Amino acid sequence: MLDAQQLCAGVRQDLVDVEERIRGNPWVAELEAGRLSTEALRAFAGEQHQVIASDLRSFEVLTQRFTAEPAHDYLASMTGGERVALQALGAFATAVGLDSPALQSYEPVSGCQAYPSYVARLARDGTPAEVAGALLVNLDAWGSCCARIADALPDTHQLAPQDCAFFAHFAGPTTELERSSLEVIDAGLAQGVEPASIKRAARLLQAYELLFWESLPR
Repeated sequence: MLDAQQLCAGVRQDLVDVEERIRGNPWVAELEAGRLSTEALRAFAGEQHQVIASDLRSFEVLTQRFTAEPAHDYLASMTGGERVALQALGAFATAVGLDSPALQSYEPVSGCQAYPSYVARLARDGTPAEVAGALLVNLDAWGSCCARIADALPDTHQLAPQDCAFFAHFAGPTTELERSSLEVIDAGLAQGVEPASIKRAARLLQAYELLFWESLPR
C-alpha cells in the first residue's frame, strides 16, 4: 500500500512547476530588490489578517470534528500555530503603519482569499489526511517565501526582527510538523481515505497559494 511519504513525494513532483512559480513570484522578488512600497506591505498585512483569522477558525472546527489521535493533536498544534501567527502579524501591521482599525476595515482582494476559503471547505467536508497532505505539500514554498521576506525587510524597510516575527514563524524548522503530518496521512490511508482525494486537496491548495501571490497588490 502507498504510504504517506511516497504519496507526498509523488504529489510534490507533479506540482513542481507550480512550486517554482510560487518561489519565483514577482512580489517577493520586488521586495528583495527594494522596489516594493510600504503600501504593498500594508496590503500583505491586510490580506494575511483575513487569511490567518479564517484558517484559525477552520482549525478550531477541525479540532472539534476529529477527537481521535493522531489527528487531534496535529490539528490542535496547527490551531496554536495560527494563534501565534495572528499575534505576530499584528506587530508587522503596526510596524508598516496599519493600525488596528485600518486592519479591521481593510478590503481584501478576491484572489488572495481563495486559499483560506478552500481551507474552510476542507474544515467542513475534508478529512485530517486531506488537510495534512495539502498543507505538507504547501509548506516548503510558503516557508521559503516567508524566509526571504524576513531576510529582506530589515534592509529594504528597516524593520526590526520583532516586526518580522510573523515571517520567521513560518520559516522556522519544520521537521516535527512534517513527521506529524505524515503520521496523520498514514492513519487516514489506513482508514480508507483515497490517495486521489489527498492529491486533489494538495493540488488545489497549491494553486490557491500561487493565486495569493499573483493577486497581491504591488
